Amino acid sequence: MAHIVAFISYLPDRTEYEARARSVPQHEIEEAILPEGFPIYLSSKMAWDRESISSYEDDYILNLDDSQLKEIDDALQHFKASQPCHFPLPSLHSVLRGVSDNIHKGTGFSLLRGIPVDRYSAEENMIIYVGVSSHIGRMRGHVVVTHITDMRPPSDPTLSVRIAGHTNEDIPFHTDSGDIVSLFALGEPAEGGDSQLASGRRVYNELARTRPDLIQVLASDWPIPRSKKEDPVLYRPLIHYQNCSGTPARLLINFSRRGLAGYGDLNRTRLLSVRQAEALDALHFLAESILHARRGYKDGPQQKRHLLRLWLRDPGNAWPTPKLLQHKLDAIYSKEQSPGPQVFPPYPYTTV
Repeated sequence: MAHIVAFISYLPDRTEYEARARSVPQHEIEEAILPEGFPIYLSSKMAWDRESISSYEDDYILNLDDSQLKEIDDALQHFKASQPCHFPLPSLHSVLRGVSDNIHKGTGFSLLRGIPVDRYSAEENMIIYVGVSSHIGRMRGHVVVTHITDMRPPSDPTLSVRIAGHTNEDIPFHTDSGDIVSLFALGEPAEGGDSQLASGRRVYNELARTRPDLIQVLASDWPIPRSKKEDPVLYRPLIHYQNCSGTPARLLINFSRRGLAGYGDLNRTRLLSVRQAEALDALHFLAESILHARRGYKDGPQQKRHLLRLWLRDPGNAWPTPKLLQHKLDAIYSKEQSPGPQVFPPYPYTTV
């Protein structure tokens, strides 16, 4: 019977992680093999690290020039003056389709710079964000838009909430549920708040080389909490490999410590084994040393960190969804499960 961990912290603890790693018999590590069908090494532009990613800046950074910014402004005025049904970008459209190509077939992420958000109202920024992003992924999740900012009232800044994105605290490496996670920066904090990215393929390659036993653990079933009262836990792997002829090799990582470790007033539903706890920490610390995280921050009197988030999907470029993740994607994008008309609140709610 697997040894059970009574407690695992939401924020990874390196001392606990290293202690668990030392407890694994060396012969188990040396004798371990990768799960059937999983590759020894993933060779892909997506398998970048701190040093190599700088050589791909032309692929993932799009600095919008004056003509492109004018085209976005013209589309905004068109949208406001007519029936709000589309956001025409006749020249920029092909460039944004290239952004989608890079997300799915290149480095795995892109950065658009130059939109002067201070020039526009909250409603206009929302229109621009949704309009531009629709040329990258035309499908939007049913939640539509989320405000990522500290929503706790000044009178109770330590209020316990269920969503770390609604606080100013550290968020460990994780993946969101959406196919494409899109963020639009409206405001910066006085201090901190850096968003961090890591290559899941680079993490996989390191684990496959040094700890194939942890790949076995990650590719086995984990107790994933979900909202269905009659079936509150789904058992599935955290990593999925699609052995296909497509480029790049399709490795999907889907996990969050929030449900597995608990966060705020959200309690975890199942205990983890020692090996699962070690594997979960390994994802974080490998990502940190060489997936998606945020440093804690401090807002100022006139400086407040504020992002908008959309979960997008581009049917033309989207990868096939693993069977055990299909219910999750259906809940986000399926027309049959849509709760109704899409709503885009330009301001965050005042309560959490």
